[in-house]
Amino acid sequence: MKKRFISLLCLFVFVFTSLVGRCAYIALGTAYQISDGYNSYTLDIGTLYTNIFDRTGKKINNNSKSYVAVIRPNEKCLSELDMLFNEQEIAEITSELSQGYPVIRTVVKKTDTKYIKIFEKIDDGDLPADHLLKKEYGGLEQYVSQEIGSLSVNFSVDALGRLLSGDEGTVVNDNYDSNEGIIISLDSNIQKIAEEAASNLPKGAVVIMEPESSRILASVSKGDDYINRALSPYAVGSVFKLIVSACAIENDVDLLYNCSSKIRVSDTEFHCQDEHSHGIQNMKQALANSCNCYFVNLALNLGADKMIATAEKFGFGKVFELYDEWTVKSGTFPQKSELNSLGQLALIGFGQGLLTDSPIHFASAVSCIANGGNYSYPTLKISDVTENQIISENTAKKLRQYMRYVVSDGTGANADYKGDSAGKTATAQSGIYDNGVEVLNTWFAGFYPYDNPKYTIIVMREDGISGSGDCCPIFRTIVEKLDKI
Repeated sequence: MKKRFISLLCLFVFVFTSLVGRCAYIALGTAYQISDGYNSYTLDIGTLYTNIFDRTGKKINNNSKSYVAVIRPNEKCLSELDMLFNEQEIAEITSELSQGYPVIRTVVKKTDTKYIKIFEKIDDGDLPADHLLKKEYGGLEQYVSQEIGSLSVNFSVDALGRLLSGDEGTVVNDNYDSNEGIIISLDSNIQKIAEEAASNLPKGAVVIMEPESSRILASVSKGDDYINRALSPYAVGSVFKLIVSACAIENDVDLLYNCSSKIRVSDTEFHCQDEHSHGIQNMKQALANSCNCYFVNLALNLGADKMIATAEKFGFGKVFELYDEWTVKSGTFPQKSELNSLGQLALIGFGQGLLTDSPIHFASAVSCIANGGNYSYPTLKISDVTENQIISENTAKKLRQYMRYVVSDGTGANADYKGDSAGKTATAQSGIYDNGVEVLNTWFAGFYPYDNPKYTIIVMREDGISGSGDCCPIFRTIVEKLDKI
């Protein structure tokens, strides 16, 4: 009874306001503003933008629905307001209707109204990989999104701009139910696996890639902001030892080194983590133990020219196209003049200094190793990719064996699943301090399964403790679930 009284009161206010308005119109000789043309008033309900489908054909965006009510300024529509809205909303709608034009409002559900028309509106909903796709994050939508359809209602008006009595409006569906769009490499099922595995990751990124093409299957960025951490440059630390090893094998450099926990280069002393003394190490053992001293010595023996040549082949410091017209930079790599400093060359040996890289780009470097030495840049396209043989198949095979040994006998043990995981850990110094303590970026970069790699997986955490403790368990969780699809 109370709702009905309020509705009648609002109706009275509406009619009174409308009469006053009409009188003012006649007295002052003003005209109503018409939307689209002299003889019609158009109420826009929704605009459809480019559909995006994953590689299985599942729609990623435009995958949610909502309802909107179109309310005309007449007694019949006013009588139904209390079926859809609360008292405050009714007052606001009634006030707006007094201007003499239809009003559009979102409603929770579709209700069986006779005079108020309810329409289904297409929305984005929750996008997987939102940092990679959403326009507000600078994602793919920014480069591919175009208006492809619209839904509106047209009302007829007289020469004075007044709605014609009894006109319920004409619905104009201009390609609003279109399935036009693009297909990208993301896999919604794999994306869900990555997101669930990263649910307890405070800040960081997870990337899953197809080794044979560097197509991105999943990308997760964690953090309460608009930063896409999967595409952001970070200090990479010891995962870069894979690239130093590739350079050494390609150049027939195979050293033994006696690690005493520290190595002096010019006036700087470099240490292994926790000042651990590893003793005599070959390359395979040094990777498994993540021996910094071994790789400082190895980089000094290789020299700047060889290191630069190998890094360039892998695309470090380069700009690449993630999708049509969407170019990103992988990170930074020191110039020749900078690497002429023995200190900087030593730092590159264990992935520190002036080197940065993004998780998505580093995934392509690991994919090259998993793919027999064939390299292609990361991509969201499903079209054919360009591959280049940048290291020999023998080098790639040896590195895969070493990466398996890292997991079976070294720092990556927490990543093992069915004896088929392979990869490399890192605990990278960021050069950023919080209350006097340096923030560490921790990594695990690997592939699965070892014998026939189907997935490259990168896990990176900001402000972590160790790659082994922070990232390896996430890798393991991912491959456990991937193994079942």
